[in-house]
Amino acid sequence: MELGLVTDTAADLSPKVLQEEAVGLVPIYVHLRGRKYKDWQELTPDALYGAMRAGAEPVTEPPGVEDFAEVYERHLQVYDRLLSLHVSGELSKTVERAREAALKVAPTRIRVVDSGMVSAGLGAMVLRAVEMLRRGAEEAELLREMERMRRSSLFFSVADLSHLARNGRLPRFGEVVGNLLGLRPILRIEKGHIRFLKVAREGVVPEALARLVLEEFRGRAARITIAHTDARGEWLEGLKRSLESALRLERGRITRSGATIAANVGLGALAVHAYAVE
Repeated sequence: MELGLVTDTAADLSPKVLQEEAVGLVPIYVHLRGRKYKDWQELTPDALYGAMRAGAEPVTEPPGVEDFAEVYERHLQVYDRLLSLHVSGELSKTVERAREAALKVAPTRIRVVDSGMVSAGLGAMVLRAVEMLRRGAEEAELLREMERMRRSSLFFSVADLSHLARNGRLPRFGEVVGNLLGLRPILRIEKGHIRFLKVAREGVVPEALARLVLEEFRGRAARITIAHTDARGEWLEGLKRSLESALRLERGRITRSGATIAANVGLGALAVHAYAVE
């Protein structure tokens, strides 16, 4: 086979799904209560959420160069070339480690791509790449689509900003905004960075997220992914209903985020990623 795919666990795609789609997975590490786990492989979302509800504060660690090298070497026995698609380099050193490993293993056979995305956005890019390869797309066409999807829309809200601030993803002043009683921050991934947009009353967060998507995609067919870290069931249903009733929805899915995401956004986060197929 000519081109294979590799990603990391920040894509919030389960090992089962990735195995079915023949996508190589390099897990990000999570330190939890004195132990080190491979996200999704050794620590499920349910186990992580339970530990966090009990007061645990997980910390993430990027994969090592040797972790990438092992996956690359194994997959190069099957594929002529690899496209390695990873979480935004502005948010993690994962893509940096991937590039180091590619130079070490086979620099002319491995292309490492910084997705500029995370969670639902990165997962959507991986699944889109799988779809395109299945229908015979050439590497150049695939790369053009990945570049286009780097500019797609990922909006999200967190219960408070303390996790992002603690892990260096936002300045400390963000905590003040995020912890105002009855309000929640609305944020966006833009050019690989987290950008603060506004605050919304806690009870209307799903509607606020849906409105942002609808403003951008009204009249166009869109593919949607909703991701969450143990968010309220009624919020998930509310966001889903709002999007289904107002969008030309071509495809949609809902996924739970693993430890890589939950450790950095906390419990109760809700995100929606949208892109148009051209």
